[in-house]
Amino acid sequence: MHVEMPDPSQVHTVPELISALRALRAGRSYAELGKAANPGDRPKEGLPSSTLSDLLNKGRASRETLEVFLRACAVPREQWRAWQEARERALTADASGTAGLIRVAQADPRRLGVHAAIDAPGATGDLPAYILRDTDTAPRGVRDLLAKAARRGGMVVLVGESSVGKSRCAYEAIGAVLPHWWLLHPADSGQVRQVAEQVTGRLVVWLDELQRYLGGSAGLSAATVRVLLQAGAVLIATVWPERYTAYTAMPGPGQPDLYAAERELLDLADVVHLRGSFSPAESERAEAVAASGDQRIALALRSGDYGLTQIIAAAPQLVDRWRGADPYAAAVLNAAIDATRLGAVSPLSPDLLRAAAPGYCDVRQRAAAPPDWFETALAYASGTLNGAAAALAPVAGSTIMGQITGYQVADYLQQHAGQQRHLAEVPRTCWEALVDHLTDPGDQTRVAHAAQHRLLYQHARALYRHAIRSGNRQATGLLATLMVGQGRTDDALALWRAQAGAGEGSARTMLAGLLDEQNRAGRELARRQADAGTGGRVAAVRMAGLLVAQGRPQDAPALWRAWADAGHLAAARSPERLDTEVTADDLAEMLMTALDIKSPHTRRHSERISRLAAMIGDEMGMRPDALEAVRLAGLFHDIGKLAVPGTVLNKGGALTQEEYALIQSHTSCGVSIVAGLVELFDDLLEPAARIVLTDASLEGILHHHERFDGRGYPRGLAGREIPESARVIAVADVFDAVATGRAYRSARSIEAALEVMSQEAGASFDPQMVAAFLSIADSRCDQLELLFSPKPVRNDRKKPM
Repeated sequence: MHVEMPDPSQVHTVPELISALRALRAGRSYAELGKAANPGDRPKEGLPSSTLSDLLNKGRASRETLEVFLRACAVPREQWRAWQEARERALTADASGTAGLIRVAQADPRRLGVHAAIDAPGATGDLPAYILRDTDTAPRGVRDLLAKAARRGGMVVLVGESSVGKSRCAYEAIGAVLPHWWLLHPADSGQVRQVAEQVTGRLVVWLDELQRYLGGSAGLSAATVRVLLQAGAVLIATVWPERYTAYTAMPGPGQPDLYAAERELLDLADVVHLRGSFSPAESERAEAVAASGDQRIALALRSGDYGLTQIIAAAPQLVDRWRGADPYAAAVLNAAIDATRLGAVSPLSPDLLRAAAPGYCDVRQRAAAPPDWFETALAYASGTLNGAAAALAPVAGSTIMGQITGYQVADYLQQHAGQQRHLAEVPRTCWEALVDHLTDPGDQTRVAHAAQHRLLYQHARALYRHAIRSGNRQATGLLATLMVGQGRTDDALALWRAQAGAGEGSARTMLAGLLDEQNRAGRELARRQADAGTGGRVAAVRMAGLLVAQGRPQDAPALWRAWADAGHLAAARSPERLDTEVTADDLAEMLMTALDIKSPHTRRHSERISRLAAMIGDEMGMRPDALEAVRLAGLFHDIGKLAVPGTVLNKGGALTQEEYALIQSHTSCGVSIVAGLVELFDDLLEPAARIVLTDASLEGILHHHERFDGRGYPRGLAGREIPESARVIAVADVFDAVATGRAYRSARSIEAALEVMSQEAGASFDPQMVAAFLSIADSRCDQLELLFSPKPVRNDRKKPM
């Protein structure tokens, strides 16, 4: 009797799979199936009763078991693939109840982030033919890793520059390996966590531009990824090389571990690096595809200035669009590029771009601007190039169809032009536009921090306040720290009180810490005032420093004048110097007194850095004025920590991103504190004391955490872009950090510290500065040993009651 063969294309669920497999069985007993699966000339593969029971009653079957069953049922081999696809559909059917999921095979590559392709005469379809990459077929390549992940759960990360084909490679890989799995393209990390709580079927989580899902307390965590992997999910992600390097690099000597959470997550992943240029084998495949008639590939191969994938994604046209823009279009584009590099992630509104653009034009260009200058410029910037990407891509809101709400700079253009402009001054109109038109609190906080790093405190304060009104907790701490650094401690206290009153626990901690510091400084000041007139100039200097520590620097000049009028200041050391004049050493001792109240350890560290920096400067043959600037910059390099909350400054464990941002602010706060004190004492300063106002001193304070390879802060300067004084202090700073230890790391020997410096030469530090220090270590080792020999903690004040 003829038995009709079931159609595997009609199988979509587990019950349907069970029914179809029973139909294939056609009444055969388990013993008959086992015998048919193992003909005499074939090694025993086996279909034990338990396996057949799981297969025919529960639909449970591995790919290998299903193939043995199909052979036993005499199903032709050419039909096996259709049955395997039926199995995949059935086993993934349970996930269909999760919102937002579609089958991988039904996914739209453009919505997943695959770049639009250039247009070419005769081209058809949305995308050109896919050129098989070497990693697609290589052992431990992307498809091999996906296949392994499909069996036990796994995460695959593709690392590559913008427009090198990461997203297309990932899309083609999941389509080839997991076409019937469910696909989630999450809006944010919160959606990933929600799915992790309920995932039951075979799921691919698509994390294009992985950095969008990382960072902060709400970022995607390794714990969430482990839950997904345990459930058998596959995660596939893409990321730029510089971000991957930042996430995975161990922190430098003396640096906090900012990316510990990101590194823990990436440790769970298999990583594939995708080159920007094609290999010879890939080029041969591209030539074959072009010869077969793909016009886009043929057009891309005719250009030699960019990689093939970048040509396809219109990278040359994007750069040419930027370089060839008229003054008004260039103004709009540069405003968008600058806003993005300053930290704006959300789409930029037309109002923001219109307000920012005038500062990028000169007076003649502004006078000659036609009435429709902005509309024409925006049309030029947002026009698609060869049917592909636009320099400024229009973006709609999440619930609005057909209405543009903002614009985003094309990834490749931002990467290229942002690097070209990383030292360019951002015009005032751009800053004002960012203050007036940014609405996302995260954008406002990031841009405010960038403004603070550029010493644009007015813009920073305004942006922080906007972010605080939107509920951004990080902005509160950053603004309060900025206020303390500017001597506006009462304003900072008011800010913390308001947050504490709203029930914010961390605000109560910060408020208590700041009040405690004020009280300690106040008690010491009261003790010294009781002995007024008995300490001479030294006492006056230290009392002025206590006023700084108490958050009252504006009262210090009046105290100085009062002591001078009362005759309490000791005679000047030089006949040419008036008793009332404030010297550079006076200012230095004021600030060190304040720092001693905050952190005696940091004071001693600063004094050692000053001596080490002077030794390096001397070894480098610096001029006397430059040497003095370096000495003072070394002494003041950490003075900004006066403004950093003590709970953060003295934390022994890993810092959160929010806490690290507060630590980073000490460089700009340091400039504010030093410059502010000099301004307060302006008419009392002796001429020589104005050395602290030189660019070399203030630049040394601001930039001493830059890295020679460009991965430092606050500006990401590299090489000789970093001021000389800052390069000197960076070397001295790390030597002291390693040789003396920190709260989170024990001290090491001088030899070990020198080894760390040697290893980091050219990466963290200027090799010439390192060579100078090594020479010092060789010729003045006795001075170093004396400087770092154990000493009792200096304490010339009574303990507070």
